[in-house]
Amino acid sequence: MGKAPSGVGLKVALPLTGIILATSPLWGIDINEKLSADIAFSAVYQWADFSGNARGDTGKGSVATDIGLNFHPTDEDQLQLTFSFAAGNGLKKTFEEKGFLFMPNADDLEDDLKDINGRNRDYLLEAWYMHTFKGKGFSLSLTGGIIDATAYIDDNAFANDELLQFMNDVFVNNPVASLPSYDLGGVAELDIGSLSLKGLVMNSKTDGGRNYDYYALQAGFSSENPLGEGNYRVYYFRTTKDFPTAEGNFDYLEGIGISLDQRVGKNLGLFGRFGINTHTETGDLREFYSGGAVIGNLPLKGELGIGIAHSVGNKKISSLKWATTGELYYKIALNGYAFLTFDLQRDREEFEDETLQATTFGIRLTAFF
Repeated sequence: MGKAPSGVGLKVALPLTGIILATSPLWGIDINEKLSADIAFSAVYQWADFSGNARGDTGKGSVATDIGLNFHPTDEDQLQLTFSFAAGNGLKKTFEEKGFLFMPNADDLEDDLKDINGRNRDYLLEAWYMHTFKGKGFSLSLTGGIIDATAYIDDNAFANDELLQFMNDVFVNNPVASLPSYDLGGVAELDIGSLSLKGLVMNSKTDGGRNYDYYALQAGFSSENPLGEGNYRVYYFRTTKDFPTAEGNFDYLEGIGISLDQRVGKNLGLFGRFGINTHTETGDLREFYSGGAVIGNLPLKGELGIGIAHSVGNKKISSLKWATTGELYYKIALNGYAFLTFDLQRDREEFEDETLQATTFGIRLTAFF
């Protein structure tokens, strides 16, 4: 595919087309018994007050529409296509220009959706086929195509969805793991009762344009305990030797991650993440920790989420000493498919030669059809 035409008209028309499709009664239902469509629309406005060595304040918005088409000719087979269109980059460019590592909105926005991963592909995020083998007490699913590693590795019930949960990317996935998205790969998923095993391989590109292979293996355990349902996952990841070292050579990324979520009663959820870089010749971060709580059944059918994350820089590669991010959100259910979220973030990133701080206020409207 060639690059998309430029111009203000296209920037506005693409997400508006998504809104029109999303509000059509033909969408969000099974088109027929073998084909279904799902659409998610998200509009975000954020305003940031910068301090430390980052000065000033600014506010920007974005709109995005995701369209998923799923063809399932049998109970064991399915083909998924996912497209995304957006207008605006929100505050991403502002945070990047000021030198921040973590972005206040993890959603894929306008620039993210063009020339994805340097592949000369626009707007198409996923295109995969999955076949499931079912046996007595187990199932094995094999998936191949253009996939997103975050859909399989480091999953979490309460901190994994930038459209409905926390917005800052530090709470959506473990940054130490450097999980690739929207590139060719394959996944094997084995479920045996409360146990699960996932193996993933992908080919992607570094920021420097080098092709690399990414491998991950995750083991998970689900449990109904006296507190409620809990999910506990541990995973290992490694890449080929395509990432820069301090000496100017290239080496691999490697590390271990843990992702936990525990429901306590009907209205409380707890989550935690941990990541460690086990090969510090590469990678900007050495360690990562995050945790928080989500409280439901509040006024206006509300949900309150609070999270804190701490990252430790890899001094061999990065000038980052440490970074701490806090986020608080209150989500209101307008109806069964539309949600309004008020969001507050505080980010402090301490580097060798400067300190960057930002307080970000946001509002997000999300609708599913």
